[in-house]
Amino acid sequence: MNIASLTGKVWCLRCDDTVETTTENIAKILAKNRGINDLKAFTSVSIAATMPDPMIFIDMEKAVCRIIKAIQDKQKIAILGDYDVDGVASVSILVKFLKHIGADYVYAIPNRVDDGYGLNKINIEKHRECLVIAVDCGSGSLEELAYAKQNLIDVVILDHHSMSVVSADAIALVNPHRPDESGKYRYLCAAGVVFLCVWATHQLLKEKGFYAGGKEPNLEDYMDLVALATVCDVVDLVELNRAFVIAGTRIIRQRKNIGIDALLSVSKNVAVTAEAISFSLGPKLNSAGRMSSADLSVQLLTTENPLEAKKIALHLDDLNKERQMLERMMMEEAVPFIKEGQNFILAYKENWHLGIIGIIAGRLREKYNRPSIIVSRDPSGVGKASCRSVDGVNISELIRKGMECGVIISGGGHAMAAGFSFDFDRIGELENFLFSAMQKYSPAPPTLYADCVISLNQASIEFLKSVSTLEPFGMGNYRPKFVIQNVRITGPRIVGEDHISLALTNNNSSSLRTISFRSHGTPLGKVIFNEDSLVNVLGTLTISLWNGRESVNFQLEDIAHPWKNEDTVVSQLRSAAC
Repeated sequence: MNIASLTGKVWCLRCDDTVETTTENIAKILAKNRGINDLKAFTSVSIAATMPDPMIFIDMEKAVCRIIKAIQDKQKIAILGDYDVDGVASVSILVKFLKHIGADYVYAIPNRVDDGYGLNKINIEKHRECLVIAVDCGSGSLEELAYAKQNLIDVVILDHHSMSVVSADAIALVNPHRPDESGKYRYLCAAGVVFLCVWATHQLLKEKGFYAGGKEPNLEDYMDLVALATVCDVVDLVELNRAFVIAGTRIIRQRKNIGIDALLSVSKNVAVTAEAISFSLGPKLNSAGRMSSADLSVQLLTTENPLEAKKIALHLDDLNKERQMLERMMMEEAVPFIKEGQNFILAYKENWHLGIIGIIAGRLREKYNRPSIIVSRDPSGVGKASCRSVDGVNISELIRKGMECGVIISGGGHAMAAGFSFDFDRIGELENFLFSAMQKYSPAPPTLYADCVISLNQASIEFLKSVSTLEPFGMGNYRPKFVIQNVRITGPRIVGEDHISLALTNNNSSSLRTISFRSHGTPLGKVIFNEDSLVNVLGTLTISLWNGRESVNFQLEDIAHPWKNEDTVVSQLRSAAC
């Protein structure tokens, strides 16, 4: 059984038993919802217990041996990366390691606007005399790798992106997504793969006596970079990834990396949790690649100069604010393109910022529950689109069909997020193609999943500390969501651009501070300001720390009327095992 909310969404309760949600057993209930059978093992996960022998990965031995050869022969190593957090963290891990051992290296990251994503022949040619290590890219660069081999340029790839064809033109291609891999570590981000390669390289160098009389690097100090990338690349926080993030956030709290420390100082009052890294540090690091050059983020993460770190951190903060301003402006410009009754959104304009169109597509998809395609026309007449989809519409498959019929020039991506290029003069044909391709698609109401039902009085510090035993939360280990029964909305007011602050109260005069993000002007916002009867609410609980004082906050996601025969409804929801 499902419950329809006041905004047209569907609520589904994950818990399929009738155990009372007391503080003592809440962790067990939440673990059961996640399929965790051994709660003790899950909460005590460690690097030592989960770290595999890196040599189990196909081509890892080839990669390590070729890197060591370059180090011993004093051949320059060129690190070519991507412009997102995973890319710059991967580059930074290699930079810190190679710098520590005195190797000759250089790094380069493509410009998002001028160069596009991934390896390109120009960058490969620039580093003809080097051993090229491609991180967070390269697995699908078949033409570029063929070009490198023809020109006797050795390329090692350390990547994690989906792939179907393994190029024989790379010296080594390490990727847990290789079709001939076991698939066990498909959840790793690129920085995780790079760390394993550096670990294996370090161990083999040690066996060869490379460090005799010298200081070995402490590779555990690189865990903060791995954690940063793992969280910001939104990969599953399970097994080794979970261990990486736990160890890495501990190192971030110790402020060992001067650049991350500077970014934390700029961010102010940011608790070092996986979620805080994702929502505060990640956007600032990403702003370099979106608004300027990702080199800034590498410089920040690898500098040993506190003054330089502070200067770059402030600059990244400014770039992020500029990104937010452009994002608001572009959202306002995109909304008029939304057509009533059309089950997708297509918005376009000349010279919309390519670093932001993906964010706009995501915002519109989230707000209107429709596949969203945002297009920027460049001066040459090429339309470049960023797409975000919903369940039921595989956007990468749609792009493939568009290429087959000649409407789309090139593109690719994943089922839920992708991009493509086309002749902008054919925008009408593109819209007709999308209309035809999505004609059979009927948007289903969004489904919100909750872990269990609680009362307002249960939302305490003690209760949340029991919940926190399952941290870090993120993809693959979501922050628990709760339905709080029979509360009243009081004192709603708009804060910031479009957030709503309010309080939830009950008949016992208990009160809970609540925030509803980006809800002003939405169906949820209208309900918040107009509903004066008792309601049930769905959302997440967090502990905030201000001036040394802890308090509980609720992040409101949806509202429903109280259910008649409440106990019966909850029991039916649980037995449905959504």
